[in-house]
Amino acid sequence: MHIPLSDAVDRFKREPGAPSNAYDWYRRCATRHGTVWLGYHRIAAIKQGRRWTVDEADLKDALIKHREQQAQVARRTADYDLQILHPDTVLTVGGGYWVKGGFHFLWNDMDRARQRSSGFWRCNTCWAPAATERNREECHRCRDWSSCGDDCTLSRIYCSTCAASEAM
Repeated sequence: MHIPLSDAVDRFKREPGAPSNAYDWYRRCATRHGTVWLGYHRIAAIKQGRRWTVDEADLKDALIKHREQQAQVARRTADYDLQILHPDTVLTVGGGYWVKGGFHFLWNDMDRARQRSSGFWRCNTCWAPAATERNREECHRCRDWSSCGDDCTLSRIYCSTCAASEAM
């Protein structure tokens, strides 16, 4: 059974951790792609007459997946608070991290959105903030256009507290 997209968005916005996109954003996605994103889950949107609709079963499935993802984020945040790291890119409440050797790069979503900081490195051994050296040349893209996003000048990460070091 199909329900109006506006009802689906209202139900989704009541979920903890749901992004606060405006309804118009969902309508534009439906118009452009024939789908809408509910968190990290995409469902089909169909125009019936003058109204966008979604299948109620798809919405229920997306809500279940959203709840599971939020539970995983909560578990990973608790693990991080206990200094347990996971080897992949991990989303936590308010940000995330990824591991590179003996260090991990930690970011805060709000700092990134406000362009205050893209994040920082932290030592996996003593959990102190790590320092970086940037002795590599910029890549072609960074030199001629805009940032490649790979931190191409980073040559070494080191911790002055416990003397750990990682060459890049």
